[in-house]
Amino acid sequence: MVKYKKLLICSAIAASTSFAHAATIDNSGFEDGWSDWNETEPAALSSDAYKGSKSLKIQGSPGRVYQNVDVDRNTQYTLSAYVLGKGQIGINDLNGLFKSEKFNVSSWTKVSKTFTTASTNSLQVFAKHDNSSNDVRFDSFSLTKGSSSGGGDSGGGDTGGGDTGSGSGIASNITNGSIFDLEGNDPHPLVNSDTLEFVPLEARHITPNGNGWRHEYKVKESARVAMTETYEVFEATVKVEMSDGGKTIISQHHASDTGTISKVYVSDTDESGFDDSVADNGIFDVYVRLRNTNGKEEKHALGTIKSGGSFNLKVVNNYGDVDVAALGTTFGIPVEDDSESYFKFGNYLQSQDPYTLDECGESGNSDSFKECFKDLGITKAKVTMTNVSYTRKTN
Repeated sequence: MVKYKKLLICSAIAASTSFAHAATIDNSGFEDGWSDWNETEPAALSSDAYKGSKSLKIQGSPGRVYQNVDVDRNTQYTLSAYVLGKGQIGINDLNGLFKSEKFNVSSWTKVSKTFTTASTNSLQVFAKHDNSSNDVRFDSFSLTKGSSSGGGDSGGGDTGGGDTGSGSGIASNITNGSIFDLEGNDPHPLVNSDTLEFVPLEARHITPNGNGWRHEYKVKESARVAMTETYEVFEATVKVEMSDGGKTIISQHHASDTGTISKVYVSDTDESGFDDSVADNGIFDVYVRLRNTNGKEEKHALGTIKSGGSFNLKVVNNYGDVDVAALGTTFGIPVEDDSESYFKFGNYLQSQDPYTLDECGESGNSDSFKECFKDLGITKAKVTMTNVSYTRKTN
């Protein structure tokens, strides 16, 4: 049971003030029960404590707790806690900064993680289970300025993967073939050193179980690992030019089978539950679908755009905790794991009637998709991405 759902508006968590913030974790040892902490079960209070009379006990997945803490911008901090068992502590500013430290200890041990804040002045401190069958305990959290003076700091949440391409330009680890394969080689999406352009109506790439034409980068088969064994961040400025009634997927985490774990859509259809949800009116819902740890799909609206509009997209997989941010909104949950999951991004144009949501066209049949898009009047479907970066670390 999720008592406090992890659904926050980025603009609220990033609200600026004119004074410095003290980094204080309230009720750091759980002596006051759940006061100041947000909890996702299975979690409980325990009398087996490092200090005082209580500690936090997380008994299984997706158990986690978090607390929002004020911090100074662009400042080095160290997060510490005393722990017992196998789990993870870390921070998340819901704006692209994720740092965590994994541990596996048989007696109360202090673990630490040093990091530098970014341009926001608030973040979440979190603790979570490692998805094993054993309990894990946490006590005496602290967040102090400066580097760690003791305890472990193995960099369990740091990003990697060569040239990440943060800022302007395209990350070389996307285009050099070291991590990604391209679906739809003609035309190649790299327009120049700063721009990727995905045009499925020209590339016309299909897959056996696909529901439309693709033009995407995907993590290559040799680089695929479990969601819980991967820390990765994808970021891009996304511009969508689409005929009314069009629907596309611009990023997804795919399971080793045909199922998907996360999807980010841009869609002008009659699907309910989003900000517009009106078919063929030129207003495109941007929304995310995530498959939770029980295998059920959760969906959330991120906002709307019109054809030719742009927005910044961030997709973060923090060892099985996926957060998606766009248009001022962030939505995230722990997701169902898969032993060989992989990330994809680009333009996966859906062959779907915008009113009935029925599929048109036959899987694996390119000619049928051609007729479908002609019947639907889909003559424009271009996704342009700039400021693209992808960072990743695997265990």
